[in-house]
Amino acid sequence: MKLLLIVPALTLVIPAFSQTFIQSGHVDIGIGYADKAFDLHVHQEEPVDQEFTPGEVVFSIGSAAAGVSPGGAFTSFLGATGTPVWILPTAENAQLPFLGFGTEELVAGDWSSNITLSLKAVSGPGTFSIWGTSGFGAPELKMTTADGITAGDRLPLVPGSHGHFNVGFSAPGDYSVTLEASGTHLIDGFRTSDPATYRFQVIPEPSTWALALTGAGVSALAFHRRWPKGRGV
Repeated sequence: MKLLLIVPALTLVIPAFSQTFIQSGHVDIGIGYADKAFDLHVHQEEPVDQEFTPGEVVFSIGSAAAGVSPGGAFTSFLGATGTPVWILPTAENAQLPFLGFGTEELVAGDWSSNITLSLKAVSGPGTFSIWGTSGFGAPELKMTTADGITAGDRLPLVPGSHGHFNVGFSAPGDYSVTLEASGTHLIDGFRTSDPATYRFQVIPEPSTWALALTGAGVSALAFHRRWPKGRGV
């Protein structure tokens, strides 16, 4: 009599990552418009020119973004002098995403005013801020959760333009940032986009073993853009 020994098969399950982690290179939060509706997306220019929906991308912010608050006028949103911060700067750094804000897909003549990118919600372990700096080094704050989220948390963008702002975080961890675009089209009238949520990962958690970010240094707070100064439209 033969005995049949049945051994259960072992299946190794490897988690599938459906998101693209962007650690470096020029990449934009892009705003398009078609069929009477805004389209918020991510446009990666380097190393391969490709486009993603906001939910398909994680902006990975490594140790090269680590620095400290310079204090002074920055205290209100970056914290006291010497407070740790993580900043995506306006100067390109090969170890960080070079994040821009682009409306190149829009025809300037189709719009009666600037496009407004508004902050609607943020979840994360610290504060989130976007700002530029004047020629004298003073901050020009656009968005911050340091004082809550209000109607004043908005970034005006000229249709058909592109520019860079500093993007800062006060603590490491995962952030979900929800933005909304609005503007007045000459034919379609005032339009508002659906909310779009972007994910930022500041110093990746150990669970995301696929990432290996290295580097050190304090990010420059230089500012460059191609539209008029000021927080409002």
